[in-house]
Amino acid sequence: MGEFSSAYEWEGRTVVDADGEKIGKIEAIYLEYDGHTPAWALVNTGRFGSKSSFVPLVDAAPVHEDVEVSVSKDQVADAPRVDADEALSADEEVELYRHYDIDYAAVRDRLGETAVDVILS
Repeated sequence: MGEFSSAYEWEGRTVVDADGEKIGKIEAIYLEYDGHTPAWALVNTGRFGSKSSFVPLVDAAPVHEDVEVSVSKDQVADAPRVDADEALSADEEVELYRHYDIDYAAVRDRLGETAVDVILS
């Protein structure tokens, strides 16, 4: 996953899956409580960017002008809808990690924190 400074530069970039399928554009980056670790991207998806979905930034990396994520376009399309106006709660984060088949406990153990707090936009 990119460092804070590089993830901050991802805002407005196109998110693609590992197959190069376009998912959408990054509207905001959500950081862990430490204020340095990018955790989620709020991505405008759907036709004409009419929906927003949370996409995990675990193993995300810039590829040319895009940001490649480790989840599929279909997973993002089927993701649970979460209110993007505030920080993610621990319960919302657990639900999202479960949906994306990411081991929540392993992520929490690595970071030692709960829930996402800071939003960059």
